[in-house]
Amino acid sequence: MLFFGVLQQEYHLVMRKSNKYISLCIPLIHLSLMGGSLFTASAQSGWTKAADEAFFKLSYLNFQSEDYYNLSGEQMTTSQFSQQAIGLYGEYGVTDRLTVLVDWPMLKRQGFETTENVYGTGDLKLGVKYALVKKIPISLSIVPELPIAKANKYAQNENPALGNINLPTGDGEFNVFTTLAISSSLHPLPAYINLYGTFNYRTKYQDISLSNQLMEGVEVGYNPFATLWVKAGVKLQQTLGDGSSAVSFIRGEGTEFSSLFAGAFYKFTEAWGIDLTYFGYLDGPVKSANVYQGPVLSVGLVYDVKQLLRGD
Repeated sequence: MLFFGVLQQEYHLVMRKSNKYISLCIPLIHLSLMGGSLFTASAQSGWTKAADEAFFKLSYLNFQSEDYYNLSGEQMTTSQFSQQAIGLYGEYGVTDRLTVLVDWPMLKRQGFETTENVYGTGDLKLGVKYALVKKIPISLSIVPELPIAKANKYAQNENPALGNINLPTGDGEFNVFTTLAISSSLHPLPAYINLYGTFNYRTKYQDISLSNQLMEGVEVGYNPFATLWVKAGVKLQQTLGDGSSAVSFIRGEGTEFSSLFAGAFYKFTEAWGIDLTYFGYLDGPVKSANVYQGPVLSVGLVYDVKQLLRGD
């Protein structure tokens, strides 16, 4: 389900305003959570959809922060960055073992308090999840991320002498998320647990190779009564290797963190429900680097239906 990786520009202009340091070298927050984005619902579980069963979630999220951790893990206070996004997540069961996945931030709005806001779509994740084992739910998902978003998108500063800041809505590279997940019911309790590991194979931005990433996480859920589920989990992310110093950090190099999330899903009809999620950061075990830290709030409208195409 999200990380907010801050991607630094090559210049290092810092100024003081209203007793706050305002860094003009930190132009972007890049969305991703649990190997997908905050919109992601269950790609990190061992369960697949039944044939012709579908799940869709339309989400809105809001984030703002002035607390940035640089590549060395040192905390900085910057001009406040804010981001809002509307995203679509979906799953469709082609067979009982094969599920098609889509995860797309359809619209992002982002900017610093010292810049104008920019708007655009995010990169599109489109892939599949296959049930390796059904009795003990174990799945393998392969989800390429297609770089359809703007890899460069400039916002004007309040002070024109400082130049524009690059706030792209995508990272400009093709990459593939491969996730191995295992799930289990905690019967006789009305509860479940998901465990997963994700390898993000990254390719190149222009002619520069980008560093691969590793994510691991756990999620637990509990069903206190028929129409309500509550959930919580943690996720870690590490960069494999030292990161490329030849590319601007605007491409997500060196982003690491430990994070948590908690939320609830309420089903108000047989097919429709609402999902609320809070996302935040932890001090460890993986120390934060190249990342803004702050709370993220998300609300989603869910449509979960059996036999979608036949309309039963």
